[in-house]
Amino acid sequence: MKKLALAIFVALIASIAVAQGPGGMRGGGQRMDPKARLEKMTKDLGLNASQSKKVGDLQTKMMDSMKKLRSAPGDFKSKFPQMKKIRDEFGAGMKKILTPAQFAKFDKMEKERMSRMRGMGGPGGRGPGGPGGRGPGGPPPGKGGA
Repeated sequence: MKKLALAIFVALIASIAVAQGPGGMRGGGQRMDPKARLEKMTKDLGLNASQSKKVGDLQTKMMDSMKKLRSAPGDFKSKFPQMKKIRDEFGAGMKKILTPAQFAKFDKMEKERMSRMRGMGGPGGRGPGGPGGRGPGGPPPGKGGA
């Protein structure tokens, strides 16, 4: 009976890891597939075909800029101002494409998404209290973690 319970538990954990895609159960470092994100935005914002194409093009441009910036030399923290500029340009482009009602909904969705990302501690999910974090339950600085 114990072996059966263990086998079920292992299968459950494996299925969760597979469902989360590459990187297994790692936290906030995961990014939604661009195509899936566009489909979700099209549905959630009620985009027409023209808007969806324009948003897709704008999204591709932003993701290419971010990818180029991430691969450039320098530490991640120093790139924050440039990343913010890219996100701001994306937001301005979205404002031109969307109706005022759609943009208000988009803005709310983005704020919620950013809040969730901050809660996960950014890439790798190592926020306070998480693995490598410094909150309750996390090791003190210099004592383990990543």
